[in-house]
Amino acid sequence: LLTLVCRAQEKAGQQLGSFVVLSGGNHSSLGEQLDPSEPPPSPDFCRGYFDVMGQWDPPFNCSSGEFIFCCGTCGFRFCCKFKKTRLDQSTCTNYETPLWMNTGKPPSRIDDPLHDPTRDKTNLIVYIICGVVAVMVLVGIFTKLGLEKAHRPQREHMSRKIQQVF
Repeated sequence: LLTLVCRAQEKAGQQLGSFVVLSGGNHSSLGEQLDPSEPPPSPDFCRGYFDVMGQWDPPFNCSSGEFIFCCGTCGFRFCCKFKKTRLDQSTCTNYETPLWMNTGKPPSRIDDPLHDPTRDKTNLIVYIICGVVAVMVLVGIFTKLGLEKAHRPQREHMSRKIQQVF
C-alpha cells in the first residue's frame, strides 16, 4: 500500500490499478468546515505562564497565517490552526511564581525527634574498620619482610668460603 501511495504522488491524475489518483487536496482542517456566513476567527492571545521548569514564558499572540489558536497544555503552549484543540487557559493555575521558586527564605526544617546525632555511630564504625584493615596490612608487610630476611642466605659465610677456595 505504501508503494502505491508513493507511486500515486508521481502519477497524479492517472489511474493506478483500480484507484484514480488525485493531486492536491482541499486542505480542510480535519473535517472542520468554516461557515461562510461567520466572520473569520480572531487570533488568540496566549497568556504568559510558568513552565514546568519554573521559567517564565512571556505572553504571545497567535497571528501567524493559519496558526491563530492558542493550543497545548498549561505548561507548554503553542499556536495551532484547529479550533477544537484550543487550550482553555482559564483552567490553568501556573500564572503565579511557584512556591518552590521563592528563594528569599529557605523552608523551615522539620527535625526528626528520633534522630540523635550524639548516638550516631556510623562514622565511628567506618573508622574502626578502616583502622583494623590498615593494621592488618602493615602486619602482613612486616611479616613478609621478616620471613624473607630469615630465609636469605648469610652473606658473611659465603664470602669467607669463597676466600678459602682461592
